[in-house]
Amino acid sequence: MLARKVMETDSDVLHLATYMCPSLPVEYYEFLAEYLESKLQKQTVLIYNSRRYGPDIKRGDHKYIDLAFISTSTYLDEYKRDSSIFKLLGVGAVTKHPVKGEVLGYYTDIVAHKDFNTVASGSQDRKDFMDLRGCKYVFANKNSLSSIQQVLLKLKQLGESVSFFNNIKASGNHMNSIEQVISKRAEVTAVDSLSLTNYLNRHYYQISELHLFESWGPLPPHPIMISTRLSNELKAKIEGAFLDIKNLPEWREQLTTFGVSCFRPTSSDNYLDTLDLLESTKSLTIEETYY
Repeated sequence: MLARKVMETDSDVLHLATYMCPSLPVEYYEFLAEYLESKLQKQTVLIYNSRRYGPDIKRGDHKYIDLAFISTSTYLDEYKRDSSIFKLLGVGAVTKHPVKGEVLGYYTDIVAHKDFNTVASGSQDRKDFMDLRGCKYVFANKNSLSSIQQVLLKLKQLGESVSFFNNIKASGNHMNSIEQVISKRAEVTAVDSLSLTNYLNRHYYQISELHLFESWGPLPPHPIMISTRLSNELKAKIEGAFLDIKNLPEWREQLTTFGVSCFRPTSSDNYLDTLDLLESTKSLTIEETYY
């Protein structure tokens, strides 16, 4: 009911908020803010909030945030209801995976340090997920589909439990997880493939230190939420701006440096499989364990 009481109001300033950092680089969202400002001829302001997973209605965030970049699990848990005053914007990012190619969304990458890939005896290499039994596993945070739900589903399908791992701990975000594997504080992690791409784009000298075991998915694109305060006309312009970036060589070239090829139309239907994933793993948990 709250959404119906909010009047459509467009201002000269477009307020964007990202809740995806530091798992994804803030520079990516700064770029999108700059692009929208140029395309829409509206001043843009970017809000960076790494302490929450999405706009907090109780705090009044909905009164000034126009676009919010959030995780899929946050969207499905809090904003998919018809009464939400934030609705899914009908566009999503197409990412380029080094093995899988382009996809509307992203993959879960199972990554280990290259030294862990070789069994202690040196006689053989670890080849797939089952070879990771007994490893030290690090996940991003409790809100991560790729490092929790997909891993739990895989263990369930294999008839295993979290005891499959010898040690489990949280890093806080995907970038931290990758760094812990590189520094050998953890042996294996599951990360958002777009996070891995951006990490290696910046730390290209670390590519040889990592081994990609498997890639699962894809998962749907990270949702972009739009306030129902905005007019339908402005919403259409924003969607059009995202879709048009592929036709603007200078902007498209900058976009690809973040591992994103373009934006394509999307809808709530793209998230139905993820709802099934959450349903399949709702009774399962990953708890930090130390031995």
